[in-house]
Amino acid sequence: MLEGQPKYLRVADILRREIAEGVFQDGQVLMTEEELRCRFGVSRQTVRQAIAQLEDDGLVDRRRGSGTYVRHGPRKRQGLLHVGVLTSYITDYISPNILSGIETVMNQHGVVMNLSATLNDPRMEKNILARMTDGQVDGLIVEPCRSAEGTPNADCYRHLAERNVPVIFMNAYYPELKGMPHVIMDDAGGGRAAAAEILKRGYRKPGCVFKTDDMQGAERGRGFLEEMKEQGMEIPEENILFFTTEDRMDLFDTPAGRRFLEQAENPETMDSVACYNDIFAVRLMEAMRKRGIRKPRELGIIGFDNAMVSEMTRPALTTLGHPKEAFGSLVAEKLLRMMDGVRQESVRMPWRLVERDSLPLVNSIV
Repeated sequence: MLEGQPKYLRVADILRREIAEGVFQDGQVLMTEEELRCRFGVSRQTVRQAIAQLEDDGLVDRRRGSGTYVRHGPRKRQGLLHVGVLTSYITDYISPNILSGIETVMNQHGVVMNLSATLNDPRMEKNILARMTDGQVDGLIVEPCRSAEGTPNADCYRHLAERNVPVIFMNAYYPELKGMPHVIMDDAGGGRAAAAEILKRGYRKPGCVFKTDDMQGAERGRGFLEEMKEQGMEIPEENILFFTTEDRMDLFDTPAGRRFLEQAENPETMDSVACYNDIFAVRLMEAMRKRGIRKPRELGIIGFDNAMVSEMTRPALTTLGHPKEAFGSLVAEKLLRMMDGVRQESVRMPWRLVERDSLPLVNSIV
């Protein structure tokens, strides 16, 4: 609460927080006007103004002759609806396809979409959340920043929950924020599928490249290594390359990246690689060509996402396909239902293997 803030707003803020924290549950009578007046030491008029604020936020329902009941329903709306979308990168990789799916649904429902990029930086996320909250958005779609590390912005999300602004996460989520649904891919399952495919095709000296500060990469890496271990395949540390956002642009020029390429250079130490996504699979191929160490076809490679680049590279990349537009459409549809006061469950979508040329059967490699 701010000094100088009108009394009714102070009362409303306290009640919002208590509703968000579960002090008052949905369907429960909030308190009578007289109880609220005595509790806060304010007039009945102040209490009524505070309750009106909670009504506008869709947090309570006043029933004549019965009382004021807590309920998470739709916020009162005036004019066009506005939805904020926070994504790590707007024009990078598969984001345009996902955003296209979101935009199509929003356009069909006459909703204005406000798009911002966080660059996977929690500080940028905090600034955008503050700006969008002040701008009275009716709902938010958020791709979390460094999701494997948790969020320093939990207070921003609690502030949104207190005002009944629905938030849905896509691609990842913050485990510490309960009650906010998400739509993600089955990343651990995808990692397991990549490992199983490598072994099925006869490779016995696998390596892997995974990003660790985002939930997607951490889960893909976990699934991959667990599947390998369960199938009796222990991967030496030298064949594992983990990286974070800071190394994303020049990974194979870092000391760790160069050491990994040395392993990949020798067919006796590495015969295949699972990569965090298609971009890094292609970069691995380019690094191999640049160093002249092996032809890309001589090292089996599998990626994730089925990005456009996976079809254009040579050899064409075997990958696990992301549904992209359908994924974005589902996220948007769920948020719109949440804005109508309908609670939504989280969804974990499956991967689909897209077979091309970069992971041939071992006995067919020439």
